[in-house]
Amino acid sequence: MNLRVISWMREAFSDTVIGLSDHYNGTVTAPLAYMLGARIIEKHFTLDHTWKGTDNAFSLEPEGFRKMVRDIRRAPILMGDGIKRVLEYEKAPIRKMARSPYAVRDIVTGDVIFENDLELRTPADGVDAWKIDKLIGATARRCFRKGDALST
Repeated sequence: MNLRVISWMREAFSDTVIGLSDHYNGTVTAPLAYMLGARIIEKHFTLDHTWKGTDNAFSLEPEGFRKMVRDIRRAPILMGDGIKRVLEYEKAPIRKMARSPYAVRDIVTGDVIFENDLELRTPADGVDAWKIDKLIGATARRCFRKGDALST
């Protein structure tokens, strides 16, 4: 398909709307072409792949065509803005899968916290696991019951 030629065409013909005549079998090329700058997509359509015709093999039936249009519309959203951050829908799974230090014994105010007093568990309801070294050797400023996630 050589889809990268779309980028070249956009530069060479900057005043022209660029399109794709898609004769590829499947739906992946149209969203990719859109992201490269194609704004007109021509895709063959059929109601039944078993019908005769040279184009039927790579034509889309109604459900495939619907999915292709859906994916073209999703492409810019999926590309995002390029700024790395935790997205809203990622917060719950991150909390569920990440770990925090939990007390394996009752810890009272003034106790020195030792490595064997803590265990990393899910969910991440307390201090980030990578901060555990700051807890070891520290003096507890409050009480934690056995099974509590440690927090600051």
